[in-house]
Amino acid sequence: MLYIFDKDGTLVGGASNRPANAPEEQILLPGVAEKIAALKAAWHKIAIASNQGGVAWGFISLAQAEALVMDAAKKIGADDYLLCPHDDRKNHACECRKPRPGMLINLMEANGFSPAETILIGDQESDRQAADAAGCQFVWASEFFGG
Repeated sequence: MLYIFDKDGTLVGGASNRPANAPEEQILLPGVAEKIAALKAAWHKIAIASNQGGVAWGFISLAQAEALVMDAAKKIGADDYLLCPHDDRKNHACECRKPRPGMLINLMEANGFSPAETILIGDQESDRQAADAAGCQFVWASEFFGG
C-alpha cells in the first residue's frame, strides 16, 4: 500500500501553535512516529502531499517550503513527497493543489500504485476531496493516529 500524508496538522505542527516557518520549529504530532514506524516495518510506501500556499502569499519562500516538507519527510522516513506552492485565491489555480488530485496522482504514478492501493491521511476537507477526486481511500488524521 501507498500511504500519502498531508503535512501540516496531520504529521507536524508548529512549536508555538502556528504553522512552522523553519524546520527547527516543526514537531511531529503525537502518535505519528510510532504509526509511521509500524507502516514502514510492514513494507508500506510512505509519501507526503502538502499544499504550501504561504509561498504564493509571500509568507515563506519556495526554498523555505521545500525545506519544511523535506524535514517532515526525513523525520518520518518518507519515500517520496510533493508540494504545491500555489493558492487559488492568488489567481494561480493548478491541478496539484488539493482539493484537486494532481499531487496524489503524481505520487501514485511515480511509486507504481493504483488508487485502490493508496490511502490519503489528512486533516482538512480539501484532503478528503482530493482523495475522492484521485479515486483513493481517505482517513481522517485524528482517526488514523488514534487521537
